[in-house]
Amino acid sequence: MNLDEFIYARGGGGMEPIGKFQQKFKAYPISFLPKEKHYLETGGKILLPPSALNTLSRLNIQYPMLFEISNSLTKRASHCGVLEFIAEEGVCYLPYWMMQNLLLKEGEFIDVKSATLPTGTFVKIQPHSSSFLDISNPKAVLENSLRKFATLTKNDEIMIDYNDKKYYLKVVEIKPNNASNAISIIEADVSVDFAPPMDQKEEPQKPAAQGAGGFTFGTASKPIPGKKKDDSDEEEDSSDDEPKFKAFVGTGARLDGKAATPPKGLGTSPAKGGFTFGKAPPSTSPPNSKTDSSNSGGSFKSFSGKGYSLKD
Repeated sequence: MNLDEFIYARGGGGMEPIGKFQQKFKAYPISFLPKEKHYLETGGKILLPPSALNTLSRLNIQYPMLFEISNSLTKRASHCGVLEFIAEEGVCYLPYWMMQNLLLKEGEFIDVKSATLPTGTFVKIQPHSSSFLDISNPKAVLENSLRKFATLTKNDEIMIDYNDKKYYLKVVEIKPNNASNAISIIEADVSVDFAPPMDQKEEPQKPAAQGAGGFTFGTASKPIPGKKKDDSDEEEDSSDDEPKFKAFVGTGARLDGKAATPPKGLGTSPAKGGFTFGKAPPSTSPPNSKTDSSNSGGSFKSFSGKGYSLKD
């Protein structure tokens, strides 16, 4: 093998052949940097030392630079991009959510190696909390937040920040599927879909309206066969049988003992002896008053007594 065919680049993890970058770094969260760098917590990119840039510049690395990061102790792996080369030598700064995915602690070693990923076309995201879907336009918020990411790895728990509130989202599906279980989203037209939130509880199925005796709008309710009447139904039925109050159903009486004559315009009800509005009752007295007086016998007669004078 000629020297021209094999070139080495010096890095933190030893000698690297051309076209392959792989080094070990001590991992620290972004919170260890000054406050003006804390905005990097919500992205998907890491910070490497300047020596890594020198090594990458000598290698035939495909742009954009993408990396696979892994924890050899826990066998966890993820993918990311690089934002700047301003870290201390031998140190790699990561967003804290990345360290959580890799089960890394501050100061533990992380393996960083170059990777080539296909351009993504689809991703399905599952929010941890349903409060993320309460945002006025969660899809637009997610698409805007993903601009800070270079890659998405299946089953990763990413974090975005919106209105000073942190939202955790899980990558449950990606397309196209590949052996790395990751996609590149740099300058890619990616369709985004949402899975039901993790804290959403399944609603119990409601019984059918007919079986539960409920009502359906637009149709009349039908009686259920075999159902006994309620007490309220029995009371309504019994109330129909009871006699109701009716005015002016009694018979009148006269002082002279004769049969009472109902008021004009009222008639006697033949069934119950009452009066019927609008009809005159049939006459019950004889047409000749003399015969009345003769036939009455000892009945009371008005003004029939003997008169007296006050004069002597």
